[in-house]
Formats: sequence, C-alpha cells, structure tokens
Amino acid sequence: MTNKEIKIFKSGVHNLLDEEIIPQDAASDSNNWYTQDGRIKLIPGKLLVGASGVAGKITGETFGYKTNGAKVHWRKKGTVIQYLNAGTWTDTVTGLTSDADYTFTNYSSLAGSFTYAFGIDGIFKFHNANPESHSVMYDEAINFKGSAFIDKGRTILWNRVKDKTGLYGSWIDNQRGVSGDTGVYTSVADEETSSLGGTLAFKAAGATRNCFAVTITITGSGEVYTDDYLGVLTGDAGGTGTINYITGAYTLTNSGVGTADYQWENSNLRGVTDFRNSNPRQASEGFQFPQDEGGDGILKVLIGPDGVYYSMKKQSAYQLSIDADDGNATNKVFRKEMGLQSSRGAISTGAGIIFMNTSNEEKPEMTILQKNLTGDAVIPKVLFGQFTFAKYDYSDCTIETYERYIIVACKKKGSNNNDILLLCDVTNKTVDITSFQGRTFVRDGGELFMGSSISETTFQLFSGFDDDGFVINNYWEGKGETWNTTRLKKYRKIRLKGNISREQSYGVYVDYDDSGYQLVGTVFGSAGYVDYSSPQSIGANFIGEAQIGGDALTDIYPYFMEIKLKKVPKFRKRKIKYVALGLGYADIESQLDQNIELYEEKIPRRFRQKANVNPSTGTTNNPNPIY
Repeated sequence: MTNKEIKIFKSGVHNLLDEEIIPQDAASDSNNWYTQDGRIKLIPGKLLVGASGVAGKITGETFGYKTNGAKVHWRKKGTVIQYLNAGTWTDTVTGLTSDADYTFTNYSSLAGSFTYAFGIDGIFKFHNANPESHSVMYDEAINFKGSAFIDKGRTILWNRVKDKTGLYGSWIDNQRGVSGDTGVYTSVADEETSSLGGTLAFKAAGATRNCFAVTITITGSGEVYTDDYLGVLTGDAGGTGTINYITGAYTLTNSGVGTADYQWENSNLRGVTDFRNSNPRQASEGFQFPQDEGGDGILKVLIGPDGVYYSMKKQSAYQLSIDADDGNATNKVFRKEMGLQSSRGAISTGAGIIFMNTSNEEKPEMTILQKNLTGDAVIPKVLFGQFTFAKYDYSDCTIETYERYIIVACKKKGSNNNDILLLCDVTNKTVDITSFQGRTFVRDGGELFMGSSISETTFQLFSGFDDDGFVINNYWEGKGETWNTTRLKKYRKIRLKGNISREQSYGVYVDYDDSGYQLVGTVFGSAGYVDYSSPQSIGANFIGEAQIGGDALTDIYPYFMEIKLKKVPKFRKRKIKYVALGLGYADIESQLDQNIELYEEKIPRRFRQKANVNPSTGTTNNPNPIY
C-alpha cells in the first residue's frame, strides 16, 4: 500500500495536453475556482453598483479623480454618458450613438482634474469637481471624432470616423499663460460679480472654455471667497459658495456685489483637443501619420515598454517613435501576422504590452511585447503555452490588469456575448477559468468594477460570496490520475485539508475510467472536523494581494477531514471533481489519496470484450479484438 499527496496547488488549468500527463495538482477543466497561494479557492462573486439596467451592454467605463483623490465613476451605456451620484447613475451627456464604444482618458493640469470621452459622436470634457456638467469640444476645423488617450500632455487619437488607418496627435499642452502664440491660459481681473450668485463672463465668449483659480471679493464687506479646486468657495468672513468650472456658475451665501479674479483655458486652442499644425509643422503642434498596411483600421494604440506608440491592427502592428524635441518621428510597420480582433484586446503594463494575438484565428495566443533581456529591442513572447486559448471567441475581447492577474473577457464558441473571464497569473504561469459576463473593466485601488456584456449594468467584481444573489456556478476537475502506472488499482480514502466558512459545503465526486462522476462525500463547514478555535477573518474582496472590504469581514475556519470510499472498482484512471454547494468561502490546500493498492496489468473490466472466433475463417465478431 502507498499514499499519494498533492501538498500544494500551483498549476491552474492545463487543457492543452492529455489529461493523464498534466501536473498532478493541475485542473483538466474548471469553472469559478482559481489557484492562489498554494490553494484552489472558490471564486468570489459580484455586487450590483447602482440599479440594474435593461438588456444591452456597457460601452465605456473609467474612474476620474478630483484634486483631493476622491473618485468619480463614469460609464457609457446606450445613448448616454453617466456618472455615479450617491449610488445612482445620473445622465450627463445624452443623444449619443447607441452601442458605440467610447474611450475615456484622464488628464490633470494647472486648470484642474479632467476626464475626456472620445467617440463616434465627438469629444466631451468633464471637470471631475462638477460631473453634472460638460463641454462639447468637437470642432471639425480643430479636432476629430475617434478613440484616444492622453500621454505626456498630448492626445493620441485613432479610429477617426473619416480615416480608420491614420494616427493623430494633438498639440502638447504647455500649461502656461498667454505668451505670444504659445500660452493656453488667460487671466481675468476685477470682473464684476452679482450678489449671491451669477455666471462668470468667460463662458459666454466660448463654449469650450473652463475656468479655474477663482477668487471673489465682496466690495462692501471686503470678504474674500477662495476656490479650493473642488468647486467650493470659502469666505474669510464665514461665507460659503460654489463654482462650476465648466459653466462658470457660482453661488455665495453672503450678499453683496463684488469682483472676481480667475483664469480660463480652452483646450481647443493649443491644448489637448487641438490637432492643428502649421505648414511646415513646428514642434509641439498636432500631427498625422498614415498606417495603411493591409488597409484595415487601427484598433488600439498602446505605449510600449520603450515609450514608443504601438498601433495594433487585425494582421499587423505599427511603431511610432517621436524624437524628444518633437521635431521628427519614425513611423513604420513593426510586425506582420500579429494583431487583434477587438479594440479592447490589449493593454500596456509595466512589463510590456499584453494582448490576445488573433492574427491566426485558429490558434489565438496570449502574447507580450517586452524588451529583449540582452538589448533594447522589443520582441513578442507567447505566454501560457499550457492553455488552449482556441476554445474561446475573442471578437469582443477585453484585457485588463488586476492585482497579480491579467483578466481576459471572451466568450464560448457560439455565444453572442462575453461569458468567460480568464484569470492569467503571469508570475506563477497559471490560467483559471471563471464565468462572468464582462465587457469593460476599471480599477479603483484594490477594487475591480465590471460593465456587463448582456445588460446596461455595472458590478463590483470579486466581492462577497454570491453571484448577484445566486449561488456561484462552479466545479473543479483534476487530472486523469494513473499514479504513473497502467496497472489496475484501488484506493480506500481521500483526505482533504483547507479552510471553509460555516455556511458553505462542497461535494466530492469521483469518476473511474470515464464511467461518470459519482458523489463520494461532502465537506461541511458546520461539521466536527472544522476547527472553530482558529478563525481567520477575510474581507469581502479577497482575490487580491491584500485583504480589503472594510468592515465586511467573514470568519473562515481550518478543516481536516477524511472520506472513506465504498465499492471502489479496479480502475486504471481516476478523476476527482469538487463542487461548492452553497454561499460562502471554500478552499482546498492539500489532497491525499490513501491506501493505494496495485493489481494486474489489465484494461478496466468495462472495456473488456469477449471475441467469438470462427475456426474456419479465423475471424472475430469483435471489431477491436484484444489479443
């Protein structure tokens, strides 16, 4: 007799090779279990953010930040852009193209902390201190409709409605006051103000302007109201007030006419939404480069590990390198037979650009563009060779980073919407499969938010123990275990060790020689083999590196139990499956197969067939005889 133990789970899902030759601790298949810190764990659930939406999808999402670090949650759904206002999604831009994807990008300058939305309908500018207001920045003579982000004080734009293969750049925002033709800020002094409130004059002269650094002085009392850059005016005599940086509207609690000193900017004038340039072009002005290889449009532009811009298309990638003085640039094809299917199917990380390479649709590969260890060249490297990414459809793929993971949203073959999330741990080289319907993702600290692929709904992901009120659908299937011998065998017991919450339980199923799974035991969080004297508190969100979740803590307890097996046939191969049955936490840190007995070198009984041999012809009635 002998024992075989899995002392640590570290391999994740291996579904490329035959299930009998994958690592002992690997899953041949799983759903909503993940590998972390030497254990397999039931995936956390999701929590509704705001109200549930109607059928549809989220088509853009981000967090903007105020100057004090407070966050503003933005999203696009259907025909509107919304922000989360005290738990309620509130419309701020309406009348947009339904189902059109938008890109959001943040930009902070001396003028404030802004979020910009770029899309097929134009450019919209939000000051995060006043999310209820916006400026419409699109001007056909000045800028473009498309997808964009802001880097180093300049907007990089692609997917232009009228030029799908062009890459565009705006002016570099120099954040200086007016000085010839180089400044972008204008100062105003001693503008007359009304008692108790009114609107500053800058807005009437330009709809794309916004103000900042506002000071209002009441003439009679001499009270001075100072702007805190968060939309609040504070008087030195006890008065309070507000300022809307986008509209110029202000309120004051103490009466009296006075004067205002402030500055205003117009980012359509030598700013991040001004794409014009002189002839010949001068440094810091806008630019345009054609990237016409293959004739297909640019899907995504990312910043590489070398600081160069990489434009990803369906079958090729371009590289745009701009000189430090902004005087010259190199625009060239970087690689062919490398590309994306979705505009969200790639992301820039500290290690490099990670993307789902679908140039060969029959063999998609997760790939990273990273610096060569022996030089400065950027080269592609395939990740997770043990995983069959070809099982899934990446036509609406989204890739995001979260804690130690690369998250890949994709869909099962034949599905209409994303219904799979792959958790890919680059450091530990593991992939785990979860089944959430995600399309957009945005991080805030240790929290991850997901926009749905099937409804106009946003969730906080990996939070709590339920799937929006329901038990999480799950299973974990191990390898086809033969213990490295083709001989028949039996075994008597399974020992399991891990942590579990009181209310949770999980079933243990065994399949001998592909005869089908049978329940052989259940691990209960309320059983006597659970050690309630040694609780551990975990936060509501426990997938990350650190415990988070505030006061929403749950106690979990160690367990160590044994299942005695009955009516075990002689088998060649065994598979084990775990299924969590309720709401709560569960993990498995070790598995011991005890009292393994080896028998003869035969195939399992259920595969044996007797052959009737005709003595005159020597033929048999068994189409696959065994000699």
